[in-house]
Amino acid sequence: MTTQRNLFWMLAIVSLVWLVGMTTVGSEVAVADQSSEIQASTPGDAAASKVKSIRRNEYFYQSYGRKDLFAALVTGDFEPTQGGEFVDVNSASLVGVMWGAADRFALVEDGSGNGYILRVGDKVTNGRVTAIQKDSLVAAIHLYGITSRVILRLKDREGNS
Repeated sequence: MTTQRNLFWMLAIVSLVWLVGMTTVGSEVAVADQSSEIQASTPGDAAASKVKSIRRNEYFYQSYGRKDLFAALVTGDFEPTQGGEFVDVNSASLVGVMWGAADRFALVEDGSGNGYILRVGDKVTNGRVTAIQKDSLVAAIHLYGITSRVILRLKDREGNS
């Protein structure tokens, strides 16, 4: 049994050496065919020349009439919003108030129907939000050197303030 096993391993090693020798010779011929300036004398040189020839390849993208995958998804000109990005609290209404342990948010809708989320300290047109309570938002508005206080109250379900 051991002689058969030894014979098997010897045949496996001989065939492996023969296969490695064949691939090395084949790779040297292929490398010599690819470039006349590269001459591989050892298997290590052949492997190095293969790596160099692979890295030398340059790739390019051509769509051949198809849609360009690298084109911008959004096209057109930039359209700025009218006025500033700030809420005008004089024409806004308080829709809701949300609060947690560390932060409070006021949900405000302006006269155009756009919704905003405001915190204490956020800028509004000509002022800042100074306080948010359970049912109201308070903002300080500075206009022509006069500071006034605007309070938006949350409407109850019947529509009363």
